[in-house]
Amino acid sequence: MASGAQAGSGAIGLEQLIALNDEMAALVRAGIPLERGLAALGGQLPGKPGKLAELLASRMSQGESLQQILAAEDHRFPPVWRAVVGAGLRSGNLASALESLSETARRVADLRRLVAAGLVYPLIVVVVAYLVFLFLILVPAPLALRAHIDFTGASDPLLLGLTWLGRTAMFWAIPLPVVVAVLVGAWWRRSAHAVWSRQEGRKRPRSERWFGRTASIRQTLRNGRMATFAEIMALLANQRVPLDQALVLAAEASGDRRLAGASRETAERLQRGESLAHRDDLPAAFPPLLGWLLMTAAHQRDLSGALMRTAAVYRQRAARSAAWTAIYLPISVTLAVGGTATLACGLVAFLPFARMLYHLTWPIG
Repeated sequence: MASGAQAGSGAIGLEQLIALNDEMAALVRAGIPLERGLAALGGQLPGKPGKLAELLASRMSQGESLQQILAAEDHRFPPVWRAVVGAGLRSGNLASALESLSETARRVADLRRLVAAGLVYPLIVVVVAYLVFLFLILVPAPLALRAHIDFTGASDPLLLGLTWLGRTAMFWAIPLPVVVAVLVGAWWRRSAHAVWSRQEGRKRPRSERWFGRTASIRQTLRNGRMATFAEIMALLANQRVPLDQALVLAAEASGDRRLAGASRETAERLQRGESLAHRDDLPAAFPPLLGWLLMTAAHQRDLSGALMRTAAVYRQRAARSAAWTAIYLPISVTLAVGGTATLACGLVAFLPFARMLYHLTWPIG
């Protein structure tokens, strides 16, 4: 992603984006002129959303259109948000377009809160296990090494390694958890910005597909993006926007880079007069359900209604994957991380003692 887009997206939080979207949608639905409503919002919304609202109000009061402002100030506004606003203005239903993005953002925000709450216990287990591990290598390990030498007359590689870790603990005991915390915090912050940053979908290894297909935050976001694509396509279809143009606008607003690329490719084929008769005529990035709707668009009596029903299906999938993640991800992390930490501490505590008893059974000479 371009640095300007990244700067623009990094300055506004997920909750702030939802608040700005909801307020703007409410203004549009109430029929209040945006420049007046945004000027009032500027003093009410804290932080970045309030400043953006004031900027929009000031520029619109000078006669500039919303599209002109977003084009001129592209570094200030998240790229996907600009695309959603552009598609909403083109469809004549800006409120619905903003609400569609808010729905996806709210789903991700709720899921992140649930996951964060569910990870508290595994975090406590890891912290306690780490402290116990430090105690074991600092106090019992050197004593066990001396006892092992006294009883068996020989050293032990495991105890030597643990004792060495204890002697060097001053260099890594504090930096290691700090680095891990920074990396986890950066990942968590990035997950909040994923709603409005155009992400390149990647093909995951087969080992990740089962878990990701049913439980990951990534899959929840993916289904939300597909729902936004279908909903904005429906709004554009209501306004009789040509299919090739609607594809590009909706895909850009969805925030999925692979889908945007596939939509541009499909739009170029439609502009050349080519037909979409088979699934192979569409790029692989198109989900099967959306691909079928595109192939049958010319024969659909109510394309807009079909797209809205498709969006509802994707919203349901997003809800199911979010519920699955909120319930089972904390359990899985507790078993994997907590169990591994507990096992490691147990081995460090009892394995040296067991090895010493084993060495005592060796015949002398």
